[in-house]
Amino acid sequence: MKKLFLVLFLIPFLLGPAEKAAGGENPLRVEVFPKGIRQGDVFLVRASAPGSFSSLHGEFQGKRFPLAPGSNKGTYEGLVGVDLNTKPSRYEMKVVATDGGGYSYSKGLPCKVEKTDFAVQKLTLPRSMVDLDPKTLERVNRESKKLKALFEGVQTETLWRGAFLRPVEGELSGAFGVRRIINGQTKNPHSGIDLRADEGTPVVACNGGRVALVDEFFFSGKSVFLDHGGGLYSMYFHLSEIGVSEGDRVNTGDLLGRVGSTGRSTGSHLHWGMIIRGARVDPFSFLRLTKHLQD
Repeated sequence: MKKLFLVLFLIPFLLGPAEKAAGGENPLRVEVFPKGIRQGDVFLVRASAPGSFSSLHGEFQGKRFPLAPGSNKGTYEGLVGVDLNTKPSRYEMKVVATDGGGYSYSKGLPCKVEKTDFAVQKLTLPRSMVDLDPKTLERVNRESKKLKALFEGVQTETLWRGAFLRPVEGELSGAFGVRRIINGQTKNPHSGIDLRADEGTPVVACNGGRVALVDEFFFSGKSVFLDHGGGLYSMYFHLSEIGVSEGDRVNTGDLLGRVGSTGRSTGSHLHWGMIIRGARVDPFSFLRLTKHLQD
């Protein structure tokens, strides 16, 4: 009798934090990839269950994220971003679902965010590009507000599918998260990656989406922003040419434009950035998920 009591006592702890509908076991199974998560990473959440749900979403750091049907029947997938300034600590990721009968289920998993040692880079640029005159500063502030409004809009439909693609081949010349000191002044960390390439090199979409914005900015020059749905955006900066228009639907690998050095740039390259529901994340972390996104 004592052994039976011990087994029944341990079962909830072995299953992890979960809730179940009245009269039945919790059908949710939740996995996270990769197992190790660092500042600036993106991780994949995969939920599965034998039946179907009328609603399903995830929660992380107080924000909801969507889960779309996966390639395998009965699976649902979503991407979660850990901003580069997220405090290293333990957090809970939770999936919440409601079935056709109105019963609700949830399952949580602990997620430990490790510290990333970002490098420090010192740059020297023309003074006019660092110490902005009032007119230029007004322009920069106006452009910043425009982008803030863009990223606050969330397309509920998931437009990306499968593995992500590197938009241009080229040597890494500027790593993600680098703390930049320009002309002796500490600036915001580098929220994308720089890929060195010859001017005119084709730049392609890292995944499917909609062209949300095409414009020329003071810092980023000729730029294209793709909305991949669910609050996920990709950015392509310093282009010499742009080959798409706002509202266009694109697939993985479609031509967006060509490499250049427009805006505040010290040479021909592509700045590739990714942001997901406000979290600034390393684009390379999407490529590291390739294996899991093809499962």
